[in-house]
Amino acid sequence: MWKKTLLALLVSSSAFATESVMNSDLSKTANTVEAQLQTNPIAEQSNLTKQRSNFLALEFVLQQAVRNNQFSPAVAEIANQLNQTLTNYPLKQDTDRLLLEAKLNANQATDQEIAIFNEKYPNLAKRNAQKPFQQLFQQQKYAELVEYAKQVAPTSFENQCLLFGAQYQLLAEQLELNPETEQANGNASTPPEMAVLLEQFTQFWLLTESQMEKLGGAKALQSYWASNNRLPNECLNLEAYWRDQGFKTPELIKEKAVSLFKLNSRKGLEGLAEDTNDSALTNWLTSVNKLLAQPAYLATFVQEQTPDQWNKELVAKSFAGYLKTLPEDMESPSFAIYQEWLDKWKLSSFFSVLSSSISSAEEKEWKTSFISRFFDNQDPSFQLWRDDQLKHLKADNLTERRLRMAIWQKTDLKEWLELLSNEGKDKLEWQYWAAKVETNPEKRTELFTKLSQERGFYPMLAAKALNQSYQLKQLNVNPLTEQQQAQYQTALARIAELRELKRFGSAKSAWIELLKDLSFEDKLAFSHYAKQQNWYDLAVEGSIQAKAWDHIDLRLPNAYSDWFDINLVGKAISKSFAMAIARQESAWNFEAKSHANAIGLMQMLPTTASQTAKNSQLPYSGERDLVDPFRNIMLGTAHLEELNQKYPNNRILMASAYNAGASRVERWLKRADGRLEMDEFIASIPFLETRGYVQNVLAYDYYYQVLYGKGEAKLFNQEELRTY
Repeated sequence: MWKKTLLALLVSSSAFATESVMNSDLSKTANTVEAQLQTNPIAEQSNLTKQRSNFLALEFVLQQAVRNNQFSPAVAEIANQLNQTLTNYPLKQDTDRLLLEAKLNANQATDQEIAIFNEKYPNLAKRNAQKPFQQLFQQQKYAELVEYAKQVAPTSFENQCLLFGAQYQLLAEQLELNPETEQANGNASTPPEMAVLLEQFTQFWLLTESQMEKLGGAKALQSYWASNNRLPNECLNLEAYWRDQGFKTPELIKEKAVSLFKLNSRKGLEGLAEDTNDSALTNWLTSVNKLLAQPAYLATFVQEQTPDQWNKELVAKSFAGYLKTLPEDMESPSFAIYQEWLDKWKLSSFFSVLSSSISSAEEKEWKTSFISRFFDNQDPSFQLWRDDQLKHLKADNLTERRLRMAIWQKTDLKEWLELLSNEGKDKLEWQYWAAKVETNPEKRTELFTKLSQERGFYPMLAAKALNQSYQLKQLNVNPLTEQQQAQYQTALARIAELRELKRFGSAKSAWIELLKDLSFEDKLAFSHYAKQQNWYDLAVEGSIQAKAWDHIDLRLPNAYSDWFDINLVGKAISKSFAMAIARQESAWNFEAKSHANAIGLMQMLPTTASQTAKNSQLPYSGERDLVDPFRNIMLGTAHLEELNQKYPNNRILMASAYNAGASRVERWLKRADGRLEMDEFIASIPFLETRGYVQNVLAYDYYYQVLYGKGEAKLFNQEELRTY
């Protein structure tokens, strides 16, 4: 019987397939209506509109029933009547899911209904496989829970705790354990079955890396310990028994503290301290929590604590954060004091290779962090030490930064290019600079020619260096076959209906789920289909899922072309540039929202949108306008026109200002002081995001000209080829 119950619980958020309760006459009528609709498009659209209204009504009724935990006979009758009208409606599975959820909450679902749903919607049932853990535990069906876990392993921290709690309850009853007696006798009396469970719980309690990976990863555990200071209640009995058996040693507590420190959990550390009676251990835990809250405290921590294995991990983990508390322009930055820390704590060891001192991995990491923090510090002694260390560290991230410095200082690049790893040298950017500084004309031409065959901004620069036009390779895509369209008709209709209901997030999730297990060629075909349907964001997403980086036409659909035409009338902004900005900003997802609250296709900040609307005398009523594609394009193109007035016909400066702000662009221009060529100025932009942004926008602009423009495509304007 419990297996039937588990089957019900397995799909607790699933829906009942109402076809099972329809009488045969109703089914025949539905089939007749469907046949008539297929021959009458107007009637088909009218029926879809009616079904959509019924779907929304049914969804409301069922959501309220679930929310209020009340599935009355009156609600059931209305729900069944509405659901019967949704035969072949694209979102039928949603109402089926909600209907069964309401019935399950009211204990009205039959095993037959659940079995029918499982067979009809196996993917939904699979996704809900974790829900029985909570429900079985609440019903105190511990044996069923343990048995279920043999088929479906827990994948969350909470569910693993539920399983431990159930296992403990069963063993405690089976072995007739007396916790007080067990505590008095110590570990020696622990039954073998319980000892195994306690050892498994130890690994769980410690938050080992293997446990993290099994239970959703560090992010999932970090989320739990950000708001909790102890384990879930369901496994507290086991934890108490485990503690009384002597497993919770000071060393184990320290190991757990390090895990919580790495998860950035102050609450977890506070909970450890509250559960500890050892005053010395409590003081240590307080210091650890203070170190987590105040990275500058590391200098004191190093002096006060002893270098045992736990403190070593904490010091090593804290160093990068500590450096961020120091001003980048501090006077005479020196690594000497941190070398003392490394030596005192035995975090470094040296060995000699050809008379060069090579540090341990920890020392290399510390020096890399230190140099990165003070890289641009103007102290002459530090700069000499920095350049010497770079030659020994051979860290690509630092070497690349030194290369950019050499570019804007217009000093020799060769020694820094040579320091790059083979992987670093293979980057298109450094291939370009290696070719540019090559003194042998034939070799230089050979390097540029090879690079110009690739895709992207630097291959375009290579073509320019050769005085050649850049050739865009356009690859063919086979469209969906009739067989594929028939096979995936239900899934595609579901996505179309979700978009019609403006549920774009759900549509994207359904799209990704559809593409997940398809071949590369099939993903291309579906992306092509999305492009044909004007699902611009899904076409781009499809190319991302396929990693189809060379299929430029899928990556850059001709989105909202007419609206760009309308909004660019009278402006000195090219259509290809405006579209390139929008594509880079949002990948054509008009609901996109950044951490800085930039919104929509062209990622407008509400403050910028408001000021631009005022300057250009355009309508703007608030943030909601920015989610509307037309209004966003209207304000985004108007803002580009404002930037064009500041930087006439210079997409490099306009794109830089659009991304990083005009004030930063002015600082970069001041630093360049009119000495830098175009490629040097772009390469020396200090922000990785802005540098990549400018390069992508220029490349996308050219691609849009080739794909959809009229006349000859141009890589750069004369205003852009000046010195900066």
